Amino acid sequence: MVKIYLDPGHGGSDTGAVGQELQEKHVTLAIALKIRNILNNSYQGHQIRMSRSTDSTVSLAARTNEANQWGADYFVSIHINAGGGAGYEDYIHSGLSNQGTTGKYRQIMHEEIIKQVNLQNRGRKQANFHVLRESVMPAILTENGFIDHAGDAAKLKSDAFLEQIALGHARGIARVFQLSAKSSPGASSSSNNQGKTSTSKKQIHSIVDYLKSIGEDSSFANRAKLAKSYGISNYTGTAAQNTRLLKAVSSGKPSNNSSKSSAKRVHLPASASTWRTYPLNVKPVKKNSDWSLTPAAFGGLTYDILAEPYPNVVTIQTGRGKRNIYIGPDTSARRL
Repeated sequence: MVKIYLDPGHGGSDTGAVGQELQEKHVTLAIALKIRNILNNSYQGHQIRMSRSTDSTVSLAARTNEANQWGADYFVSIHINAGGGAGYEDYIHSGLSNQGTTGKYRQIMHEEIIKQVNLQNRGRKQANFHVLRESVMPAILTENGFIDHAGDAAKLKSDAFLEQIALGHARGIARVFQLSAKSSPGASSSSNNQGKTSTSKKQIHSIVDYLKSIGEDSSFANRAKLAKSYGISNYTGTAAQNTRLLKAVSSGKPSNNSSKSSAKRVHLPASASTWRTYPLNVKPVKKNSDWSLTPAAFGGLTYDILAEPYPNVVTIQTGRGKRNIYIGPDTSARRL
């Protein structure tokens, strides 16, 4: 059982950074609670403990001591930046290498969070922060936008945007520890039923839920593409834009470029546990597989088709660069 320790920065008498009518302690707690809920609702094989679940004062030493004594496998500290700048960045301890376990975990977290948030990518950094130094397990500290930057703060005021930040963290954690997705009661093995049962009608209250329910990519980047195709300009993921996009997509009316892109994507349903990938410079046969995608952990994966170098083999862009993948008729992959 994987033990995840979530640490919403600051709290109680310690407000953290303040700006644009926001206090860091409130934003970090909202994000952490959403991460907890996503992990508990969508995945299994883990336990979660939080340094605080209310607006309470907790010392830095108390946070790391509790995580260490509990035997946590991963320490995730959530913060909001300040001091002149904009965007997202994350930290591991300054004494660690990007090639070590903590560095590799952070690379995955960084990739998954950046997929979900419309923030400037400030990169992967190192620092001698207490929670990174005193935790005995791998640890990451994320800085999710600048509270004193008008553009970032406007996004941080959106509950839908905080949900996307949380989704990036949750998917990163699930990918790091290969957490398995929870099965829907009564779901069949077919990809069609998988898509219909993974999200109930009562749960479809956002564009993210709707896209998941139909097996479509729900990342910010894909939602921005969809928004543009439906005439929603300057998409930033606000609640109003997401409501408008949900109405447009769920209406069944084709978008402006639907015919243009209809055969240029591939969906890998969650009914298959793994999909082998192959380097571009080798023949795509089983012995040459270098690593696997795990759609079962994320409710299905959808990619743009960049090329088709072999029959039933397509090139896609993954978190580890371009890879080939077999999508023959004997698989459950489907072209979109």
